[in-house]
Amino acid sequence: MTSAPYHYEDKKSLAVEVTRVFYGVESVVNVVLQFLTQANNKIDACVDQTRPSLIIDIDILKQAFVVVKKRGIKLRYITEITKDNLSYCKQLLTMVNELRHLDGIKGNLYLSESEYLAPATFHEKGKPASQIIYSNVKEIVEHQKYVFDTLWAGAVPAEQKIEQIEEGTVDHEYLQVIKSQNKASRIFTELVKSIEKEALIFLPSDKVMVRIDKLGIVNHLIRASLEKKVTIKIICPLSEDNKEILNRINKEAPSIQVLNGEGNSLFGMCIVDK
Repeated sequence: MTSAPYHYEDKKSLAVEVTRVFYGVESVVNVVLQFLTQANNKIDACVDQTRPSLIIDIDILKQAFVVVKKRGIKLRYITEITKDNLSYCKQLLTMVNELRHLDGIKGNLYLSESEYLAPATFHEKGKPASQIIYSNVKEIVEHQKYVFDTLWAGAVPAEQKIEQIEEGTVDHEYLQVIKSQNKASRIFTELVKSIEKEALIFLPSDKVMVRIDKLGIVNHLIRASLEKKVTIKIICPLSEDNKEILNRINKEAPSIQVLNGEGNSLFGMCIVDK
């Protein structure tokens, strides 16, 4: 650890991998500026919702980001976009190549091809952190790249989040992969029960229609069509195996549209109320 000022010449002369902690707002700003200066191809940043305002309000940092982009460095930035930092994020959109939103970000990190920075999470409002971790240790940098890429894959484009906030249609969005067959069946059943206006269903094979009938899903669809007058459209390969089910649908709920999907597919799909 060190609390000494950080100098560009010091890092240029480092022949070994190091991890250091720098203290003091001035030292932290210098470390960040020199980190930006030494990036050759790209910079990835993942920061909490308080950081966009710092980049915009602290002129020296703002100008540094502008210069970095003009040099052709690709800037990818993840933060949590909220009503409070919306105006700052709009400005940030013009300063980076890609900006994405992710709910509940805690902690901060910056990455270049070979260096890693981690400013302290807690800092005085409107001011940079008073300490920062620097590392050029290859293993640490590679690990943090993996962390960033994982977060990046789960983040949504900033434009989408900004539009939601401005239109007042902010919903909690998420993607979850269900590996349990029992849980997947239960979720599918609950989804069908929740239909209010429309259900669009693609079944990959005739056997899948037989399986969902055994789960009672076909009966739920028939009931929704009769009681709620919802629109239901199903695409499914038709055969002797599911002919009886199709006849029952046509007899009990003729408003349900079933189209023959030629051949079998590897996947299915259910969209309820868009």
